[in-house]
Amino acid sequence: MALEVGKICKLDEVVINRIAAGEVVQRPCNAIKELVENSIDAGSDSITVSVDDGGLKMLQITDTGHGIRKEDLGIVCERFTTSKLKTFSDLRSISTHGFRGEALASISHVSFVTIQTKTAFDKCAWVGHYRDGKLHPKKPGASAEPKPCAGNTGTTITAEDLFYNMGTRKRAMNGRDEFNKVAHVITCYAIHNTGTAFSLKKSGDNMPKIRTTSKATKIDTISNLYGPSLGKELLEFSCDDKNFGFKSSGYLTNANYSGKSFRFILFINNRLVESSAAKKAFEAVYASVLPKNSYPFVYLSIDIDPQNIDVNVHPTKNEVHFLHEDEIIAGIQAKAQQSLYQCSTSRNYYTQARLPGFDMAAAVEEVKGKKKVPEGSESSRVYDHQLVRTDCNQTKLDLFIANQANKISEKTKSESSAASSSALFSTVDTEKPGPSNMSKEIKLSHPANKSNSSSSSENKENINTINVEEYVPKEAPKSGNPTHRRPIYLTSVLNLQEDICKARHEGAVDLMREHKFVGIANTQYALAQVRTKLYLFDFGKLSEALFYQKVIFDFQNFDIFNFSEAAPIHDLVMIALDDESSSWNPDHGPKEELATFATELLLSKREMLDDYFSIVITKEGSLSGLPILVEQYYPLLHQIPMFLLRLATEVDWESEKGCFQSVAKEIARLYTMKPIERENEDGATQSAQKDPTDPNVPDWKFTVEHILFPQLKSFFVPDLSVTSSGAVLQVADLHDLYKVFERC
Repeated sequence: MALEVGKICKLDEVVINRIAAGEVVQRPCNAIKELVENSIDAGSDSITVSVDDGGLKMLQITDTGHGIRKEDLGIVCERFTTSKLKTFSDLRSISTHGFRGEALASISHVSFVTIQTKTAFDKCAWVGHYRDGKLHPKKPGASAEPKPCAGNTGTTITAEDLFYNMGTRKRAMNGRDEFNKVAHVITCYAIHNTGTAFSLKKSGDNMPKIRTTSKATKIDTISNLYGPSLGKELLEFSCDDKNFGFKSSGYLTNANYSGKSFRFILFINNRLVESSAAKKAFEAVYASVLPKNSYPFVYLSIDIDPQNIDVNVHPTKNEVHFLHEDEIIAGIQAKAQQSLYQCSTSRNYYTQARLPGFDMAAAVEEVKGKKKVPEGSESSRVYDHQLVRTDCNQTKLDLFIANQANKISEKTKSESSAASSSALFSTVDTEKPGPSNMSKEIKLSHPANKSNSSSSSENKENINTINVEEYVPKEAPKSGNPTHRRPIYLTSVLNLQEDICKARHEGAVDLMREHKFVGIANTQYALAQVRTKLYLFDFGKLSEALFYQKVIFDFQNFDIFNFSEAAPIHDLVMIALDDESSSWNPDHGPKEELATFATELLLSKREMLDDYFSIVITKEGSLSGLPILVEQYYPLLHQIPMFLLRLATEVDWESEKGCFQSVAKEIARLYTMKPIERENEDGATQSAQKDPTDPNVPDWKFTVEHILFPQLKSFFVPDLSVTSSGAVLQVADLHDLYKVFERC
């Protein structure tokens, strides 16, 4: 039986249009892309997009462009109607996004379209309803012609029930996934068109999911859309080549950023397109920079001579072809690689203080692993990532640093230990202590006068020639506190001690008790290990908190560090007032009067200061002694003038508890561990630790490790503020590091 030959017939116009529409508008994001490009071509400075169910139920775009003429509303949704192209030769120089006139026609064949528009010359807006490319009445029996309505200059296009006549395609789509695709399109165009404000929200929501401003830069927009952690790692690059007729610019992340997926945004002649060749080129650039399963962010814009590019090769204009594609991509790749490698000589690592809500106790318990496991069982096995250094005498960080400081002899260390004021004093000569006394020679130096003082030249001369004789201790300080402690009966002091105990945080206490000193990081931080975690300790902040507690708990039980010759308080306060850090200005009054007031005030409190705090002031108004808070630890003498000024002006002398608390804080401020600075021969300032082998430079590192940190470990009662204030920062966790290396 012979087969019947099928008859070729012309398809109905509606079928043709719906087939074509299915190619142009494959998903809601394709419709949004076409409409956004039309809005940009119309000169809009603000574009607002609203979607429902990812655009399947409704998508709406409102712009502030020049609008559509009323006369054109009759054919605006017909195929191949456009204002951007007249002849085929115009394709060679096309510079607009749209040109075929298929976008609105395709959308109207798969949804119910409403267009409201107004030009600057119209007195009112006009609204029309469309179906299958033609004007369609809103209600049966009504006129299909556009109706006048109220509206602003610009155009609002609404497409409802997308793919209502393509059930299989619609059922295969998910509203959440489609919204993410729409958001990606809006994000890309918002980054590229920084002169236009974009907004995207779900229908019914008050707050938009995406919002950008028209005045933001590209970096600001990227930071807004992808987060500041990405924005601060961006590098700008550009590449021009007249031989191949192209210009390119863009932004890419440096080696410090690592994302979960490759974010690659490519615009060619202002069109959002995809290029597998360009994407692979950038993947090759980062292959040797980022670890495995880590990805960068790249935004690239290429401008090519319109005569060298073919934009009419894909129904959705998602791809373009252009001349010299390989050469252009290779040139951009080389420029991007050069920019990336220039800034990748070092990596930045960011630390964050534990937030107040962080449960440190739980973290410490987790690290300590207090659950006992029977020996010999499988779970008692210790894995590599659980191995920790438990002996503080084992190898420390200092041995891995090629520095002359590592060659300090034990003799130098013992001298530093015995005469540890040399760990802090700016100008110190130390003699080896004998069995019955310990001799220290200390000089008070006047800081450079950088402020414009109103005092007379005679007063300045007197101050600059202040007696800076050597002060030698009359007695050797005893170890710790006096043997016979005086009991504390003052309710105010007992309340202050109770406040410290109530604020105690067990997790922070365990952190202090369990830590092992690793080494000095810089003049602010020291490294310490707690089981499998590594921390940075800000020894300045911690020492201030430690010495405050020392003053409160050792109240009226201090040994005294006596000067060989008392220093006049009046002259010391004058030195402090001459310092810029005092913030003195003429409105505060003459310096002489302020110094006299401070001297008289401290003289009136001398008995109390001596009895409770061991701050010894003579009847003549001179300072002759300070308390010893920790054995072999002494304050920086050049801070004493500012200490006396603050003691007179910052202390609450009205209430008993407030007075004791503020005096304790000022003493702690004076004793805070601060590595000193000294001037080079050329006048430049350098930290003292630069050359610790110099006999004139104190070994403050020894003091931090062997005096301060043991006190923190045995005495300090921390609260949760040590983490929230940044005094303790977690740097790394061995367990997490193993996870990182497993991914490499």
